[in-house]
Amino acid sequence: MSETAPKVLAAAAGDAALVRVEGRATFRLAPAFRQALRAVSDAADGTPVLVDMSAVTALDSTFMGAMATIGFQSKKPGAARVVFFGLTPPMLALLAGLGVDRVIEQAKGLPEGSDLSGLFADLREVHASAGTASEQAAMMYDAHETLTRVSPANLAKFKDVLAFLKQDMGGA
Repeated sequence: MSETAPKVLAAAAGDAALVRVEGRATFRLAPAFRQALRAVSDAADGTPVLVDMSAVTALDSTFMGAMATIGFQSKKPGAARVVFFGLTPPMLALLAGLGVDRVIEQAKGLPEGSDLSGLFADLREVHASAGTASEQAAMMYDAHETLTRVSPANLAKFKDVLAFLKQDMGGA
């Protein structure tokens, strides 16, 4: 069985916006995820942005940090409401282990009567440059720093990762 190539797809039309994540959701996919959410949030014009995670096969800490960042941002006044759905029990366990489940909005499924077939048909892949090594380290640092804001217990888990990434960014 071959695994789905990791990708982020997005579509927005009228009063609906959708982002779909497929395959391994890792640090490599985080820039495209953030870019897709920015684009559809602008187009959604006040309606919730739905994030379909049903085709995700794995999550790494950087991607979970990106999810937490989105969760924090969506709680700010005037920000787009972001709702994740399609989270499997193993994903929920990973998110709960870092406390991310407390900062993101989750739905058990699509709202009753929702017809997103048009959006699913319009999904287009979102490409984003990973940037320079220093920019990539900064993005990963930000994601892990966000995880330490989610739960102070995460600082012990990611202290060495944060130190390594800070060094990669040229810090002392």
